[in-house]
Amino acid sequence: MKITTCQFSDSYFPIMDGVGMTAHNYTHWLNQKYGKSVLVAPKVKDYKDHVDYKVYRFKSILLPGMNPYRVGLPIVDIKFKQSIKNQQFDLLHAHCPFISGMVAQKLARKMNVPLVTTFHTKYRDDFKKVINNDLIIDFMMNMTLDFYNKADLVWVPNKATGQTLKEYGYDGSFEIMRNGTDMEIPEKTHIMKFRKKGLAMIDANPDEFVMLFVGQHRWEKNVRLIMEALRVLHADKKKFKMVFVGEGYAAREMKKLVKQYNLRETVIFLGVLTDRNELKNVYAASDLFLFPSIYDNSPLVIQEAAAFSIPSIVVKNSSSSEGMIDGVNGFLIENESESLVKKISELMKHQDVIKKVGDGARKSIYHPWEEIVDDVYQRYAEILRERNTKRPKNIVQLEKKPM
Repeated sequence: MKITTCQFSDSYFPIMDGVGMTAHNYTHWLNQKYGKSVLVAPKVKDYKDHVDYKVYRFKSILLPGMNPYRVGLPIVDIKFKQSIKNQQFDLLHAHCPFISGMVAQKLARKMNVPLVTTFHTKYRDDFKKVINNDLIIDFMMNMTLDFYNKADLVWVPNKATGQTLKEYGYDGSFEIMRNGTDMEIPEKTHIMKFRKKGLAMIDANPDEFVMLFVGQHRWEKNVRLIMEALRVLHADKKKFKMVFVGEGYAAREMKKLVKQYNLRETVIFLGVLTDRNELKNVYAASDLFLFPSIYDNSPLVIQEAAAFSIPSIVVKNSSSSEGMIDGVNGFLIENESESLVKKISELMKHQDVIKKVGDGARKSIYHPWEEIVDDVYQRYAEILRERNTKRPKNIVQLEKKPM
């Protein structure tokens, strides 16, 4: 059964965040295996798409205070509206409840096709970053919840994300559809080649202890905790290299802290790596992945690190820690720099523990997108069969078995 689908996302290339990567991999693998799939996203000046599927872009401008994120303007984009209105789809999937989600909602009604949506992130935190008014934030949250309430089906990537959605006031049902990664487990014959290139990129020696963070440089990601831990480790004469990959509004102040803490010889900012091969090199050169974010729900980067048998340090009881067992497939800390310093200091002395836990992460945390999208397709097909046989639209809550 071939299905024609369209994915909608307000964040997409050249932004390399988890939501955009999810929308991309859904589209890519569905298009490869299960029928035509296309994607709708904001247009970014001077950026040209290099993917194996069709992308429909609408005009957009930078979102104030949230660089590099954008706010779309499809209502004034005549060319976009003409190109998308002539398409025919069996099912639409919105990965954001905002501009692209509104486009998806309108098209679903017009075409009379199912609308699936995924709740990916903590939107109230995002609103607080740019809006200093509780009444306006509450209004925006009500609009967001209204969007999910009107969808035919709501997905979340894990239990914790579903709990967040419930805490926001959503009283409908949801299903768990887990995230994956497009990062392949490297063959043993290639890993040393990747590592050599990565060490050259960060100017590190083979015996140096390398830690890595990949993601948006935003204070919500708890990167200040990392900076404070690095300051203490450096003062304690610990030898290491810390690599940051990504971009974001906090990057400038993070670089100021590097100078203030006298960390210029040990901390490296690589910016955004759009070339996935370069990112492979950096992963291969790293020993530990630091991701203390309590903002993220189901970070793809932890799976990317796991592909290279690199264990992650995450905050205990955070959404990111779901499925992680301390000392088995990752490391758990308290949400404080002292706890991070203690954990890193211990692990620097026990490379054998890092290797063992890294292997555990690869075996239990890593899940390729191709396998995840097999499940996505099966659920899409069930939704369409239910619709075609005129079964009730209300979907009971379903939790997929852990992978």
